[in-house]
Amino acid sequence: MKFPYKHLSLILSAGILVSCTSAAYKRGADQESYSAIAGKTALVPGMSEQVQIDEEKQVDLATYQINNASFDFLDNESESEVGASIISLNGALNLAFQHSKDYQTQKERLYLEALSLTFDRYRYTPTFSANGRGDYQWDAQDQFVVDMQALTGMERLNTSERVDASTSLGARYLLKSGGAIALNLTNNFTRFLTGDISEFGTGALIGSFTQPLLRDFGSKIETETLMQAERDLLYQLRDFTRFRKTFAVRVASQYYSVLLNRETATNNYAGLLANNQSLERERAFQAEGLTTLLEVGRLEQSSLQADLRWTSSITRYKRSLDNFKILIGLNADDNIVLSDDEMALITDTGMNSPDLSLEQAIELAVQTRLDLYTQLDRVQDSARKIEVAANALDPALDLSFVASVPDARNGNLGELDFENAVYTAGLSLELPLNAKAERNNYRRSLIDYDVATRDYLLALDDIKLGVIDTWRRMNEALKSYDINVTSVQINERRVEEAELRAELGLGDIQDTVDSQNDLTAARTELISSIVDHNVAKLEFWRDVGLLYVDDTGQWEEGINEPR
Repeated sequence: MKFPYKHLSLILSAGILVSCTSAAYKRGADQESYSAIAGKTALVPGMSEQVQIDEEKQVDLATYQINNASFDFLDNESESEVGASIISLNGALNLAFQHSKDYQTQKERLYLEALSLTFDRYRYTPTFSANGRGDYQWDAQDQFVVDMQALTGMERLNTSERVDASTSLGARYLLKSGGAIALNLTNNFTRFLTGDISEFGTGALIGSFTQPLLRDFGSKIETETLMQAERDLLYQLRDFTRFRKTFAVRVASQYYSVLLNRETATNNYAGLLANNQSLERERAFQAEGLTTLLEVGRLEQSSLQADLRWTSSITRYKRSLDNFKILIGLNADDNIVLSDDEMALITDTGMNSPDLSLEQAIELAVQTRLDLYTQLDRVQDSARKIEVAANALDPALDLSFVASVPDARNGNLGELDFENAVYTAGLSLELPLNAKAERNNYRRSLIDYDVATRDYLLALDDIKLGVIDTWRRMNEALKSYDINVTSVQINERRVEEAELRAELGLGDIQDTVDSQNDLTAARTELISSIVDHNVAKLEFWRDVGLLYVDDTGQWEEGINEPR
């Protein structure tokens, strides 16, 4: 049977035509979220404009130089770095800012904060709704009754059919003063199908305006949620900018740490070779009766310990390299090697420290640190929430206006009778006789304000102490460098003298062992002090707020902000 009710079919068809696909919803969410981020980017110095979260980027190492050398200091893994891509520090930073999972997570947090803001903004725009409903009812004839009618010749009874349907169109607009304007048009109609066709319906247009006069009155109270959402996005932008600086320093720090572990393995291998060379000489002397087995055994024990240190340093180097690959977004099975030129570069550039006094550095940190501004803004947030919580303790006095236009009842579906419209104005009062929850919330807001104030003061002290700590570590590394330069020179002379005396048969085995071990340790400590100083300097510029990072992870440091 052809369904007679065409109105409902039209409504459903219209709904299907205007419905958006999931892809369109995604595009709409992205457009609004990225627009919200872009609108606040100018408020955060150093903020990136590249925060796309769905970019599909494959890691491509084909553009990097290939290492063709094998390295004896890696022992049984000497061939493991043949064919490896040579990654410079700048290359590692670029890879990390494109592929790091940690960096992607931070971008997603920023996006989700912006996405949340889009809904809070949406609440203060006109919102529309459309609903439709249709029911088809019938009763089927019982087979026994049909048979009896056929036997007795009784008049056949018709089945009863009925269609009920309704539509509703609405619009609502929240006012930032706390009020709301609403408009709703409804139509209800019924059609009976019992041989003759009949139809009747009713409709109504209802418009209303409500406005709180005491509780929930005013834009400061009503838009608090929107205000906080706007500020939360700003805070997340600051956090993301801070993360970019911290992340760049972290990548550089681990890059240098991997190189340090590599240098340590190289030094330990050189120390082992020197020890073994001394051992071969002493064994030859022992065969000639020029030294004792006890002296040879001492060198043998030293050689075993040097071998163990070498093996352990290879493990540390390889483990740190594997961890570094994960940090910058590579796969565990990607074959890379870090460039030795970076270690030579920081060695050649010397141990220059920033041209700032400690007092100047602390003052700059207080003026430039975005996370400190956020802590101060959170104090203001908690102060606003005290006002909101106090307002919730007021009586609720609401003013309302309602206009209702009935159906014309002239048989024309949807026609309204404006001449008989009904208008209503009213006041509703609710006394705060049961306000225990509101009272507790108000007291909590007072405590939250004190907590936020203390958090700000604590953050201020932490920033000052952080600057002082990096300043001290720079000075410590600088002094360590000077000491280790001298230590290397002293131990090189000790080794030369011990070797010369040993060749003449006048040496002491313990002097040979000690001088060689001390030289190996001094060389490693010298490289360590260079790395420590450069890392501490980067952290100092970061903590002072004068480290500027671009979208590829490259940084500039100093008082003048880069263009």
